[in-house]
Amino acid sequence: MSPVPFAPLQEIPVTDSPYVLLFGGAYLLIVLAIGVWGYMQTESTADFLITGKSIGTWVLALTAFSVIQSGFGFVGGPELVYSFGTTALWIFFTAPLGFVITWVLLAKRMRLLADIRDVMTLADGMYVRYESAWVRGLTAVAVIVGVMAYLATNLAALQYVMRAIFGLPVMWGLLIGAFILLLYSMLGGMIAGVWTDFVQAITMIVGSLFVFAFALSFGGGMGSISRNLATADPAFVSPFGAMGAPAATIFTALGWWILFSVGAAGQPHLITKFYMSRNLKILRWGAPIAAATYAISSLLAFSTGLSMRAMVEAGQTAAPKSASVVGPVFVLEHTPGVVAGLILAALLAAIMSTSDSFLNIGAAAVSRDIPRALGRPIEDDKTELRVTQAALAGLTIASTLIVFYSQTLVGILGTIGWGFFAAAFFAIAALGLNWKGATKEGAIAALLGGLGVNLFYSAVPRIAETAGFAGLSEAVSGLYPFPGSFPVGTVALLVAIALFIGVSLVTQERQTVPEDIAILLEG
Repeated sequence: MSPVPFAPLQEIPVTDSPYVLLFGGAYLLIVLAIGVWGYMQTESTADFLITGKSIGTWVLALTAFSVIQSGFGFVGGPELVYSFGTTALWIFFTAPLGFVITWVLLAKRMRLLADIRDVMTLADGMYVRYESAWVRGLTAVAVIVGVMAYLATNLAALQYVMRAIFGLPVMWGLLIGAFILLLYSMLGGMIAGVWTDFVQAITMIVGSLFVFAFALSFGGGMGSISRNLATADPAFVSPFGAMGAPAATIFTALGWWILFSVGAAGQPHLITKFYMSRNLKILRWGAPIAAATYAISSLLAFSTGLSMRAMVEAGQTAAPKSASVVGPVFVLEHTPGVVAGLILAALLAAIMSTSDSFLNIGAAAVSRDIPRALGRPIEDDKTELRVTQAALAGLTIASTLIVFYSQTLVGILGTIGWGFFAAAFFAIAALGLNWKGATKEGAIAALLGGLGVNLFYSAVPRIAETAGFAGLSEAVSGLYPFPGSFPVGTVALLVAIALFIGVSLVTQERQTVPEDIAILLEG
């Protein structure tokens, strides 16, 4: 869900299994083949950005699940379960509700927007809704900042995954991985991205089921795993015990639940997928399919985290160097080579396909949204397509240079992730497309407030600390009114919602809604 952390992946061992090399190489060839095929299908900017409204139910649902699960399910997920036991599981098995919320609030309305107006990006849709260049421009800027953050952290992870699979030096892993990502993204655009996501989703599901079976066997079954964990610390098998005092943990858990479930409807790489749907009918089953497949893929985190922790506590296996590499290390050391190859290929796929989705929405923000917000749109479609592809190359090169030259900057950008997008876009998109009374002033206030809270409490302390102003970093952190474990993204999201509703109510007298948009909002 959040960007894959890069530093812990330095500890992933280099595999010596020929199956890992085989699966990793095969995946990269498949990616390039999909890119070439996508290039042959792309004739316009609409094809490049929203696949010409051509995807069906299963592809839409599995693509939606895969861009949300990303590398988190293989890296961050096992870390959480290993560290906190069953306390962390409610996050995974309630997070699928986010797909239901997103589908209910946005699927039909986003798809109808693509029919009644010329929309291809989130900023397009928000401009149509609020008729404000400021809303379009702020949306585009937020997308670009978030995309750079996600790209930098994903590319930083990619270099270590390439090393683990192919044994490459880290620098060459970064450069070769970034080049392949750029090549297939520029060739096929979102058409290639959607089908790569689909392949990634299938790989995730199959691999997770295999790993689940091997992890349960490794731990001696759920009964043995539970006994070992309870003997070490009963909190590991309690609903909220392993994160601290129950009252504070419940409060923190609620914060993360809000961010993961409600915040899903603010992720631009997810909600813009609705533009691509072939028609309205196929949206019906998307939510349960996406939710179910997400839950299945979460079995990997559930099983590896609990099984590894149980066996470590029982003295049957050595503790990993870092909790952050529990998933990859288990797969490499405790599953057959074929399964390890499948899972590491899926991790590679997760990082690259999600990066491709971000590249496309970021490039569109540069080539389409910013010029239109400034009143200087690119009128010729072919020219806009070429500028989009150039912007895509620029974003890839910039993110690669950030990773190559500044791990500090990557770390700072890593504080901007899921919560950043949730705070920026949930209110203006999910609420704004369901409430006729929403105004452009409310949207602007929500954007500025949500982004401001996120950047102030997440990025500013890290920037100050890096610059040598430890006192300023501590002072800003000290202003945070909640426990440190309570996510800043949730606070920012709630602030944005409050500003959106409050300012909209105050400014409703000046609000007008075009007739076709008013009909959409009432539908």
